[in-house]
Amino acid sequence: MLKKSSFLVLLVFAACSLTEQDVTLDPVLPGLASPVQLQFAGTELYFEDFFMNPADIDSFRIPDGLTYELTDRGSMKINGVQTLPLDIFRFWLDGKHYDILSRKSMMEEMTITYTPRGSNYRSVQVKGEMNSWNPNENNLELQNGVYTTTFVAAPGRYQYIFVINGAEVLDPANPELISNGMGGFNNVIKVGNPDADDRPGLKTSETDGRRISLAAENASGAKIFWQNRLLEYEYSNGEFHFEIPSEASAWPRSYIRAWAHNDEHFSNDVLIPLDRRSVVRSSSQLSRTDYHSWNMYFILIDRFYDGNPDNNRPLNDPEVMPIADYHGGDFVGITKKIRDGYFEKIGINALWLSPVTQNPEGAYGFYPEPGSKFSAYHGYWPISSSKVDDRFGTEQEWIEMLDTAHEHGMAVILDYVANHVHELHPAIVNNPDWKTELYLPDGSLNTERWDDHRLTTWFDVFMPTLDFSRADVIETMTDSALFWIKNYPLDGFRHDATKHVQTEFWRTLTRKIKDEVVVGQNRPVFQVGETYGSRELIAEYIGSGLLDAQFDFALYDAGVAVFAANEPMQILRSNLQQSFDVYGVHNLMGYISGNHDKARFITLASGEVAFDEDHKLAGWTRDIPHPQPIGYDKLALNMAFIQTIPGMPVIYQGDEFGQPGANDPDNRRMMQFEEEELLPIELEQRKLTAKLTHLRNGSMPLLYGNFEWLHSDAVSLVYSRSYFDQTAWVFFNNSDEEKTLSIRLNGAAANRLTLHFGHNFAIDGDEIQVILPPRKFDILTNY
Repeated sequence: MLKKSSFLVLLVFAACSLTEQDVTLDPVLPGLASPVQLQFAGTELYFEDFFMNPADIDSFRIPDGLTYELTDRGSMKINGVQTLPLDIFRFWLDGKHYDILSRKSMMEEMTITYTPRGSNYRSVQVKGEMNSWNPNENNLELQNGVYTTTFVAAPGRYQYIFVINGAEVLDPANPELISNGMGGFNNVIKVGNPDADDRPGLKTSETDGRRISLAAENASGAKIFWQNRLLEYEYSNGEFHFEIPSEASAWPRSYIRAWAHNDEHFSNDVLIPLDRRSVVRSSSQLSRTDYHSWNMYFILIDRFYDGNPDNNRPLNDPEVMPIADYHGGDFVGITKKIRDGYFEKIGINALWLSPVTQNPEGAYGFYPEPGSKFSAYHGYWPISSSKVDDRFGTEQEWIEMLDTAHEHGMAVILDYVANHVHELHPAIVNNPDWKTELYLPDGSLNTERWDDHRLTTWFDVFMPTLDFSRADVIETMTDSALFWIKNYPLDGFRHDATKHVQTEFWRTLTRKIKDEVVVGQNRPVFQVGETYGSRELIAEYIGSGLLDAQFDFALYDAGVAVFAANEPMQILRSNLQQSFDVYGVHNLMGYISGNHDKARFITLASGEVAFDEDHKLAGWTRDIPHPQPIGYDKLALNMAFIQTIPGMPVIYQGDEFGQPGANDPDNRRMMQFEEEELLPIELEQRKLTAKLTHLRNGSMPLLYGNFEWLHSDAVSLVYSRSYFDQTAWVFFNNSDEEKTLSIRLNGAAANRLTLHFGHNFAIDGDEIQVILPPRKFDILTNY
């Protein structure tokens, strides 16, 4: 139930008419309003992020404990401390109210100190997960003989290392270390109490069609929503009971979202898709607009499949080694593989395509050993914002590929480059003042300064970064992106180099997409970004009015550390829990099997490339062989992990069978499809990947289920995903020895149990024991 209003404010805006409401989309507040995560030092809430016509807001109410100030930017600046862990902002428009969840800031201020060990200290800095590995954000100051700095972070465990006079130095006062995945170590600091046992828990319990029950632990209240409206509930016997509102009957798809809380903490979130006024009980009811059902595959177009040799145009330049030249992949090749059923075979229902805009002729850049320039085969050097690269095919072939994907039930998102253009792009040729400075005030080159100058750094000297502090640049480049989503039947974008572009750009772009496509064409658009940095930095770009999600590289790195480098499994648990705490459990974050900017997971896991060597240099200077058998086992563990956790699994082309490779460009080898091209162990790996993807795609627990930790130690991990009466249990043995893992069934019918990957198990009363060989996993279901 709602608390009494703290503030009731009448807003006066210019009048603006609404369009007629569509049964599948509320044109007032389209989609699900993301929770407002209050910040430690104050929060700014932009009305346009949520409402299509903020001028129609009649009044609003804010949570107890908060104060606000309206700005001339169409926003409110919020300060204070929210009284309860969860509350709501309520807005009234044209006699209807809309409710947006508000989450209290759980950030804490922590201090790091360094005791001098000598007298020659030009600078004492610290870098780590809490400051996106940017040492310039935390310069320690000498106070009473000790260097000190403070930072603000959510409860969790954070890696860090000191930078003393420019050199990395471990904290001599902190014995807790973790491998950095490159042959060295970082320190670990704990903020708050990330393992607090009084946190509330919430999960689906029962439904009889119209009525839903949610089971809770350690909870004194809940916030339960249908779409963007708070629902009333009854509480009894540890469960919250509520009715699906009658209005849901008019919606082919809508959602129940719920959170529980007590006086100190809030719980995980629950997400339940509805088909009209009934709970979706089967994945067969889902479509490609149900983003949580996506199993995505990244295609680097030039290296995928050559379907039309007539459009091949390699540079054949003696300055460009073959590995960095065009290989011939094209739109026709992708279309052929869709029609051949390759993606259906391996359980893929969404494609992420590398950039398709026209790129330059000629060779650019240089890698010193053995000495090679590069072609623009990858697509990330645009010289046009509206033409498809003719080396990939014609516009007609591009459209045919998109239509063919949709005919086969597959979504397609396009990789879009906003941060930079090639020096030959007309935007820079005609407007040279649109670029940031190539040299910094100290005279140093402003290239690859990913963290300390992230909003201005260039990727290379021939790729000017655009100055998004300029309104004309934002307007031009958002129109460029809008062109692709308006004129072609794309399902969304993957945005390159997200953190290197100001949030004003993403807010402007998302607003244009809402105006002209989401509401204008009644067509959902999904946007996922690429950011390397802290979870807090990543989260700054996610939410209503910004992007839907980003890739969770921190969790991928944790998977490499655990599955490939044999670090303790608790690292994986801790990192996943931190992601849940920041992004929510039912997030849409991309969980990758690998990446075209990193050495292949399987090659690191197998040891053909060492963690502490230069991964790019390895790919250029020696032939990286096929992995050892243990590499495939480790890859399978990582694949099983991303296919069974909440979020969106993303397979990098070739990872389905374990294609080897060091870093760029060795990790971008031409794809292999035919059985005669693959080793027997690679064929078996592809079958295993397909079994995992199909299991996920057909499982409501693995798509929408609650998440519960059941067991973790240094070498094993067990968790469950539950959706009403259906449960999937996931078991990992990351050791070199056989291991027996036990769980309690808690009432699950033993005669319905299936262990999907063929390992032995035994049932003793209400307990099941799963026996896993070394480096193996299995998934148990009761449906």
